[in-house]
Amino acid sequence: MKFNPPPNWPAPPEGFTPEPGWTPDPTLPAPPPGWQLWVEDDTVLPGETTEATRHYKQATTSFLVGVGVFLAGAISTIVTSNSNSGVIWWGGMIVGAIALVRAFTEYRAARKGGAPDLSGLAKGAVAVGVVAVLGTGVGAASSFVAAESLETGVGSCWTVDEDGMAEAVGCDSEHQFKAISEVSTPEECPDDLYLEADAESDVLCLQED
Repeated sequence: MKFNPPPNWPAPPEGFTPEPGWTPDPTLPAPPPGWQLWVEDDTVLPGETTEATRHYKQATTSFLVGVGVFLAGAISTIVTSNSNSGVIWWGGMIVGAIALVRAFTEYRAARKGGAPDLSGLAKGAVAVGVVAVLGTGVGAASSFVAAESLETGVGSCWTVDEDGMAEAVGCDSEHQFKAISEVSTPEECPDDLYLEADAESDVLCLQED
């Protein structure tokens, strides 16, 4: 049995358990009619957190964090897919996916513990989150694969940013230059437009396109 203080009494100190023979302070107001000062140990009192409730809260938090982190990583991957930093954002997608798996695991534990099923509105929000994750995940994967498969030899297309850094892009997207030949020295390129790779003998001649 455990102590069940009436709602019109001051809240007892945390962890307070009356000793045998304890009687309430006579100056306290009378409990509501029919109020039981002692209830079964498995009775959930107001303000108490059950195991199911704890799992339910953890599932909600993990789902929101998972969706947010995954979307941030996926969108960043799509935006930076043509640069060397694109792969960095895959870490965010992995962390987000782990959080989502944990969310569904916690939700199952909450349901087994007696937590109620999701409301219609909550199910709709979950569905929107899952669709957003799947959509951006597929987009990020497609962008990354496309970036990895870009040609960088003769026939490839390039753009140059404000800092003068050249970046290979798909020829069906906006670009400034196209590689027309591969030669040994920059002097062999017409119009003095070229790209030098790490190897000194590998030079791509460019033309405006």
